[in-house]
Amino acid sequence: MSKDSTPLFPWSWPWCSLTGVPLRPLKLFLSRKLTFSYLIIIWVFWLSDMTGPANDCYITGGGYSCITGLWAIDLIDAPIRFFTSLLVIPFFHHDTTHIVFVTMSFLIFVQSFEVRVGAIRTYILFMICLSITAVGISIGMHIGELIYPDSEFIRSGFARNWNGGSVGMFGLIGASSHQARKVWMVPTIAIVFEMWNHFINGISTLTSTAHIVSMIVGILLWGYWVSNHSESRAIKEKRDS
Repeated sequence: MSKDSTPLFPWSWPWCSLTGVPLRPLKLFLSRKLTFSYLIIIWVFWLSDMTGPANDCYITGGGYSCITGLWAIDLIDAPIRFFTSLLVIPFFHHDTTHIVFVTMSFLIFVQSFEVRVGAIRTYILFMICLSITAVGISIGMHIGELIYPDSEFIRSGFARNWNGGSVGMFGLIGASSHQARKVWMVPTIAIVFEMWNHFINGISTLTSTAHIVSMIVGILLWGYWVSNHSESRAIKEKRDS
């Protein structure tokens, strides 16, 4: 895509093609099958009252029923459960505000990314960003506990779980910055939003940190992929000319 044809913002209407033409229902679903399938699944789970584990999951001896929420302590104590949870947690949400936020964000940001790069790449990048962020934040918490064993902040982080699609989604938002006219525009908007989300809306420091870390991971990984892909394509075109 030439610089002149790159959109100011990398977002599309969720019912249209990239050229702005409304799509018929089947073609629309196929163009964003990951986004729409994900939203159907999370709402079926939510309306079935499958909201994931409560924060007392360990106290009640939940075992593998705890995998619908990610527990940072599991990285060391139960690594198989920790990595199994990574495949499950995007489909469960803590409350109505959480699932509505994820739904609206998927309908704006994720479907826009998916329609440009396809469902498989979108899902792979989503999971990579989620996994790197979850492991990184959990390692940081364990190191923090060694340095500050009496920290109430770290203790509270270990005492709760995380789930939902917002962390992986922020990775895709970061990656979409490479589809905008100016790479810095999307991250700037996301950071301003996250400042509001933390300081005014009141979400936890660890959650905000996870969002920003995932966004940075998405920017770096997709930037690397785009750079290599562009160079490979240029070499191929030069060789074939």
